[in-house]
Amino acid sequence: MRNNKRQTEAYFNQYLFADARYRSHAQYYANKSPSTIFNESENEIDKTIAHKVRMEILNVISGDDTFVFAYNIIALGANKYDDNHPIMTVNLKEENLNTVSYIEDVCKKYKEDYPKASLADYLLDDDNRAIFYNKRCDLLKDEEWWLCAFNKAYEIFDRLRVKISDPFKAQYIVKNIYFNDKVLESTIVGIIKSLIDNYTYDLTDAQKKKFAMLSDNINGYGNDRFKKIDETYLANIYDINLDETNWLKSTQMFNYDIISMWATHEAFNLEQRLHIIELIEKRYLIEREKHPDIFIYDLSQFFVSLREYVCSNCVAESGEGRYSQTRLERVGELKEQIQQLNQIINEKSEEIETLKNTIGQLNRLLDGEKQKIRQLKTKLRSETQTLKNTIAKLTEETNTRGMTMPQQVLAFYYLFNEMGINFNNSDKTQWARFINTFTGKNFQNIRTELNIDFECKKTQKNLRIVADLFAELFPRIQQKVINDSQI
Repeated sequence: MRNNKRQTEAYFNQYLFADARYRSHAQYYANKSPSTIFNESENEIDKTIAHKVRMEILNVISGDDTFVFAYNIIALGANKYDDNHPIMTVNLKEENLNTVSYIEDVCKKYKEDYPKASLADYLLDDDNRAIFYNKRCDLLKDEEWWLCAFNKAYEIFDRLRVKISDPFKAQYIVKNIYFNDKVLESTIVGIIKSLIDNYTYDLTDAQKKKFAMLSDNINGYGNDRFKKIDETYLANIYDINLDETNWLKSTQMFNYDIISMWATHEAFNLEQRLHIIELIEKRYLIEREKHPDIFIYDLSQFFVSLREYVCSNCVAESGEGRYSQTRLERVGELKEQIQQLNQIINEKSEEIETLKNTIGQLNRLLDGEKQKIRQLKTKLRSETQTLKNTIAKLTEETNTRGMTMPQQVLAFYYLFNEMGINFNNSDKTQWARFINTFTGKNFQNIRTELNIDFECKKTQKNLRIVADLFAELFPRIQQKVINDSQI
């Protein structure tokens, strides 16, 4: 939404101005009974902290020019519910015809211009183009595959940039990459490495050094020195207590190659191997819930496949007499469970595919509706401009027509009274005919206005205008009007 002011305003009004909405609500129902209870909308920030949340957002985005529209909305307190409450100590950022293109340019410099729908848009960047042309002949992958690789790489790089304050943790986002495709994973890491090495925009000296640390750490990806069980564990692997092992540390933050090495090591029997997988998966789920910003990959399918692989291997080994009949029966049970899980997964995959097709159809319908909306907007803009021109013309005519009909009636009232004609010695219908003929105003409206309510605020306002009319030629009448306007 950053480059769309209208969408940014709609977002703020929907989620971040509950306090303004409450003020408007309270004012509307102040003199009405019974009053309606005020409720926050779904996902709307509570009215008691909405202002504080906006201030926190302002602090976060103040140095980021891609949030020009959001920054100015907060600074102005601009909302659709009640009067704005600007922050007097905050200077607004300039908005002009070039603001949108400026925001998009800054997003490119931050490498936040993703995902893209076209591979060619990524290849406009020299570094990206060099990676593509260096590897495309060896990999022989199509355009869709490369587009996926660049979109994933940019997404992961964005996460890394946020975590750059701790490069020694951030490195594992790259080194433990998992998409169940070694070639894709390696390519994505290469693109990320290029992004890290060539990124300099809006960095302090400290941040540049940390980017260098991150780059150096990522060099360990794919290295055999990284992808192995630590010597500390290997030295005592036959006596290790599996339940007390720190699986976060022993798997290098859940690297799937190292997990596989633990689950297939010859020092463990089938029961121990399955127990290792269970312990690692439990710890992984706990850590992923606590740190979703670090453990960004879903390893659930990997653990299912690893169990199946371990069981299959142990069945083969059992032919050599390594496992008892009890263990073989357990293997059979596990295989049956795995088959059932695979069946469920296949059924869910079919449901997902059906949903994808439905979503595709809905998107096509949505595109058609969007086109209709664009056409309606174009028509509406034209009609709105025509209406504005008409209103301007009418306003100009109104401004040159002199007094309104109620003001004219009041003027005649005082002139007639000055000549000795009043409602006691004449009929209002006669007055209405005279004024109608003289001014051309509607007879019935004139007849209605002759029922003058001098205490009405509108009448009091009109009396002040009529008083000014009599100032030069009829000062005595003016004084009478002034006296009546002070009732």
